[in-house]
Amino acid sequence: MSASESVLVRTETARLRAPRPSFPGAVRGELLKASRQLTTWVMLGVALLLFSIFALALLSADQVRTQLHASPLAWYYTVLDILLSLFDTGSGIFLLVVSARLMGMEYSSGTIRILLARGTGRVQLLAAKLTALAIGALVLLAGFLILAGAFLSILVSSWEGSLHPLTALPAEAWRYTELQVVVALISMGVCILLGTTAAVVGRSLAFGLAASLAFFPTDNFGTIVLSLLTRVTGKDTWNQVSAYLLGPALNQLPVLLEPHRQARAAFAVPLVKVDATHALIVIAAYGAIFLAASVILSARRDVLE
Repeated sequence: MSASESVLVRTETARLRAPRPSFPGAVRGELLKASRQLTTWVMLGVALLLFSIFALALLSADQVRTQLHASPLAWYYTVLDILLSLFDTGSGIFLLVVSARLMGMEYSSGTIRILLARGTGRVQLLAAKLTALAIGALVLLAGFLILAGAFLSILVSSWEGSLHPLTALPAEAWRYTELQVVVALISMGVCILLGTTAAVVGRSLAFGLAASLAFFPTDNFGTIVLSLLTRVTGKDTWNQVSAYLLGPALNQLPVLLEPHRQARAAFAVPLVKVDATHALIVIAAYGAIFLAASVILSARRDVLE
C-alpha cells in the first residue's frame, strides 16, 4: 500500500469513528438549556405563589366549606374545574414561552449554526426540542397533580376531620378527573407545537414569543368579531367559521367530553353547536399543521444568518 493510500484509509477510518451527536444526548442538552433559563424558574415561582394565594382564598370561603359538607360530589366538581382551568391557562402560557424561547434563542443567538456544523440534523434538533418539551410538560402536570392532591387532602381533612368525603366519591368523579387530565395533555401538546412553530417560522426569539402569546387572545377575540359580522350581514356563515377556531375548540372540549354536566367554559366557545368529535378533529388538524410547518421549514430552509 502506498503512502497516499494509507493516508486516505486513515482519514476515512477517522471519519467513521468520529462521534456523532446522539438523539438522547440532544434531548438531555435541551432539557439542560430549559432548566438553566431564569425565565423558567421565575414563571414557576410566580405560579406557585398564585396557587398559594388561591389556596388561602379557598380556605377562607365559607360557601365552599358548606358545599363540601352538603354535597361532596358537587364540591369536588367545582374545585376540580377551577384548579384545572387555572392549570390549563398557566401551563399554556408557560409552555408557549418556554417552547418559543428554546427554539427561538438558537436563531437569535446564532447557535443553531454551531449545532448543525457539529453534525446534528435539522429535523433531529427539532425532534429533540419537542421531546424535551414534552418531558417537561409531563413533569409539570405530575407536579401539579401531586400539589393539588395534597392540597385537597389537607383541605378536606381540616374541614371534615377525615378524608371520607374524598374516598367516598363515586367512580364517575374519578372518570371525570381522568378526562380533565387528558384535556390538559392535549392543551399542553398544542401549546408546545404552537410556540415551537412560531419560533421556526419567524426565526427569531422575539417573533416566536410575540406570535405564540398573541395567538390565543386573538383566537378568542375572533369570536366577538364573527358575532358582530353575523349581526351586521345577517348571514350565519360567520358563526359557522367560529367552529374551526383552535382556542374556542380547546375551551369547549372539557364540556363536550362530559355533556351531562352543566359546566361552562372559562373563555370563548364556538358560536354554533359542535360535538366532541368535531372539536378533537379541529384541534388535531391545527396540531398537524403546526408540526408539519415546523418540520418542513426546519428541513428545507438554509441557515445563512
